[in-house]
Amino acid sequence: MTDTYTGPVPDLDDPLMAPFWAACREHRLTAQRCTACGDLRFPALPICPTCLEMGTEWVDVAADGTIWSYVVYHRAFHPGLAHLVPYPVAIVENADGVRYTGRVVSPRDEVEIGAKVRVTFEDLTPEFTLPVWQLVS
Repeated sequence: MTDTYTGPVPDLDDPLMAPFWAACREHRLTAQRCTACGDLRFPALPICPTCLEMGTEWVDVAADGTIWSYVVYHRAFHPGLAHLVPYPVAIVENADGVRYTGRVVSPRDEVEIGAKVRVTFEDLTPEFTLPVWQLVS
């Protein structure tokens, strides 16, 4: 954990996403699941896009996934991320079929579509833990 983190922090109290950020603090990857049809989704939505019902719950999901797409940022998205440039950001489809967007902490020249990854967590402040992706063999 660092006391000097100056990067962006999401609204950790957002009623839709607060359960996700709380799980990240516990180093658990979660997704929202519809209690009517079982559809998994991320980010959270108030209504299921599959069956249009409103019941939801948060469930733990697979930590392993595959890079579906990626970019390499050559300019910092936020001034607090300037020390990371250039850094890869990927859309990762986890083993449960849920897609997440996040930074890949592996060497950028090894990042490619189809690469296998696993979520890890960076404790950036006492309140904010960020899920990031690490290449696995």
